[in-house]
Amino acid sequence: MQRWQGLSAIGLLIALLMLSGCANQGAAAGNQTRSAVPATAAATRMAARPTVAKSGPATGMSIIHTVQEGENLYRIARKYGTSVQAIAQANNISDVTSITVGQKIAIPNIQATTEPEPTDTPTLTPTPLPATATPIVVTATPVGPRPTIDPNATPTLTPPPPDNVNGIKLDQFVILPPAVQENVKQIFAKGQTLGNNAQRFSKVGDSIIEQPHYMVKFDTPDYNLGQYAYLQDVLNYYRGSYGRDSLAVRRGLHSWSWNNPTWADKDQCLPDEGPIACEYRVNKPSVSFIVLGSNDVGVPEYFRKSMEELVQFTIDQGVIPIIVTKADRHEGDPDKNINNTILKETAAKFNVPLLDFDAVAGTMPNRGIDPADGTHLMFYYAHDYSVPVAFTKGHGVHDLTSVITLDKLWRLLGLKP
Repeated sequence: MQRWQGLSAIGLLIALLMLSGCANQGAAAGNQTRSAVPATAAATRMAARPTVAKSGPATGMSIIHTVQEGENLYRIARKYGTSVQAIAQANNISDVTSITVGQKIAIPNIQATTEPEPTDTPTLTPTPLPATATPIVVTATPVGPRPTIDPNATPTLTPPPPDNVNGIKLDQFVILPPAVQENVKQIFAKGQTLGNNAQRFSKVGDSIIEQPHYMVKFDTPDYNLGQYAYLQDVLNYYRGSYGRDSLAVRRGLHSWSWNNPTWADKDQCLPDEGPIACEYRVNKPSVSFIVLGSNDVGVPEYFRKSMEELVQFTIDQGVIPIIVTKADRHEGDPDKNINNTILKETAAKFNVPLLDFDAVAGTMPNRGIDPADGTHLMFYYAHDYSVPVAFTKGHGVHDLTSVITLDKLWRLLGLKP
């Protein structure tokens, strides 16, 4: 009995120890399970969190622009908010005045629109609207009294364009009497059948109009027409002719040299071709400004004969000659004005337009001539006709009166859209 009791005590002790071990294992297992749950949830949330790609700053992109009638690089650059230099560099354009209608031009540095960066904004569950909508009450704002219109008020009108240059009326230096108006239409029509280009003109003359003088500035954006802004239409129409280097402009050219192959460009003209014939063949103009006489001294009748031959040749090519008088008096007595008189008489004889620049030159200091040599016109680079100084420089006024003459002829021929 004592032995059994001893064994029972031992067994009881062992049972108690076993129960204690099971309890400790259960507690440990419980502790491990509780610590694993939040770790798994955190890992799940990290995996589900969207990855946001950081985007860099917005960069410029290029688009393609097709050149339209009347456009130049300056206007295109302003349209897209970039610069002439940027467009020229992007397209390898060396001459910014030389672009053509229909040309494809890449416009650089156009700012792209980028989407805003996404943020870690929690997803919101929309709250359902109630079945019965609450009516919205709109309170009208009372309208104030309407303004009254005074029927007697004088409307503000755009001032008409100037009818003069330095006080000389346009019809006093642009000579287009009825017989001339009729004749130029016939010459133009003939030129069109010969394939002449209605949107081109040529220049014939000596160093008075050589590059970079005589209307060259009008093929760039760097000019201001001031009150003569209406001339922009004709500038657009003949774009490319103003700055073109004519094959018929030669330093020292005389009237009697117009058909002499010695004066022609050997690279572009035919072996027996004079400079004027070469220019008309290559350029196919519809109009030609003829500025000669400063080098024709002491031979008035030879000057007359040569001018008449040149004018007749020009008409035969279907090209309208515009004869331009000069500012200097190199040929002799200033009061007789010999060569200008011959030029006026030649224009009248052939019923062709006359630009009597001589009449306007008299309004300028020293007749607009550079006192350094007494022949060439006073240079005026700015071509800003909104300032008075422009009308004191022979070069600036020569260019302006020439464009005015061209505009008159252009309208007469019905070429203005």
